[in-house]
Amino acid sequence: MVARARGFGMLGPGALAAALAIGLLAAVEPIVAVGVVLGVAFAFVVFADLAAGFAVLALLSFLEVFTASSGLTLDKAAGLLLAVAWLARFSASQRERDFFTEYAWLTWSMIAFLAWAALSLLWATYTGAGISAISRYVPNMLLLPIACMAIRTRRDLLLVLSAIVIGAVIAAAFGILQPPSPTGIAEGAERATGTIGDPNELAAALLLGLGLGAGLALSRGRSLALRLGGLMAIPICATGIFLSLSRGGLIALGVLLVAGPVLGGRWRGIMTGFLVLVATAGVLYFTQVASLPARERVTTADGGSGRSDLWKVGLRMVKAHPVEGVGVGNFQLVAADYVLQPGVLVRAEVIFSSAPKITHNTYLEVMDEMGIPGFLLFMVIVVGCVGCALQAARIWSGRGDVGMEALARSVLLTLVGMLVADFFISQSYHKLLWIMLALGPVMLSLARRETNRQVDLP
Repeated sequence: MVARARGFGMLGPGALAAALAIGLLAAVEPIVAVGVVLGVAFAFVVFADLAAGFAVLALLSFLEVFTASSGLTLDKAAGLLLAVAWLARFSASQRERDFFTEYAWLTWSMIAFLAWAALSLLWATYTGAGISAISRYVPNMLLLPIACMAIRTRRDLLLVLSAIVIGAVIAAAFGILQPPSPTGIAEGAERATGTIGDPNELAAALLLGLGLGAGLALSRGRSLALRLGGLMAIPICATGIFLSLSRGGLIALGVLLVAGPVLGGRWRGIMTGFLVLVATAGVLYFTQVASLPARERVTTADGGSGRSDLWKVGLRMVKAHPVEGVGVGNFQLVAADYVLQPGVLVRAEVIFSSAPKITHNTYLEVMDEMGIPGFLLFMVIVVGCVGCALQAARIWSGRGDVGMEALARSVLLTLVGMLVADFFISQSYHKLLWIMLALGPVMLSLARRETNRQVDLP
């Protein structure tokens, strides 16, 4: 008791010393001091409530411009703290059924993918780039078991979904407040990038806010404020997609228009109505409001601004190395070796530059770097997570839980839209992709637990 009293007695002086240290740091490096304060606050949140920490990580994933401009990697620091908190809870809660037990097939698929990526270092031209790529895959894949432990209740799920929608709205708002100028569009320079930093990635991210916003709006039994917030997110995110002038984003939006009636379940009529309204708004914007350069950009393929040439080079890599690939993380560094082959490249500068472009196709990039085996393992993970979301929707539908079914259907449709958008951008390392994939197993586990509890009731 005496030792504990002494410990509490040191709490005040310790806090004062920490405050003085942060104050001195603020005078020398204010940005670093802000990062320290935010880190301490987040550490408190994540160790107190793992679901809240996961929600904060999801929100930070939409603020890449801020973290890059300040020199801080807030999302990486948040991910590290989240992993530490998850490991601590995992070690102390062996009685609970964990992700690795419930989804052994998914666990082994991820392990096999990472093992194949590590094996590809043996033939990769640039080993350092490969190690860096693996170091990005590992924490992203860990988000799946972390999410399954963090999100255990409906409250946790709503918290994370709300954080994603809020992040998308913030990203869209910045894009709307700083719209592209007609002159910049004509020169190929100005497009809305929001807080993401890239117009194509912005469009893919805003699809999340649009789809999940619809799910929150349709989720019966939730607070009116939550449902209205979800409803308001739809036009805001749609506007951001239009201003990004992303052809891939617009194609993904079109696919959602088709997928809505197929995957919407009992909500197919309302979800289709939402998508039709968004599509109509898009047609009106590009035909009546948008400038001529903006209109021409979305209606003219123009080789995808060099994307078709990158795909051509990528397909040459697959043809040359169909099984082993060129090595994980090596596409940009070895792409120039596959230019001098039959076939005209219109935009060779996308490869021969100080900063060579990435593949601009998530699936082709994985196949280029890790061959067909790596691609198949990647698709097992992706399709498996999508299938989990579909199965969760069916369970809640069978129980007549229309509110949760709406959320599951919205996650399912959002995943479809994001995966279509990823056909035009490289996002295999992006946290938002893995956060959304993690929601599939999370919702299925939640649906199963609720069903088992009902069965166990006398």
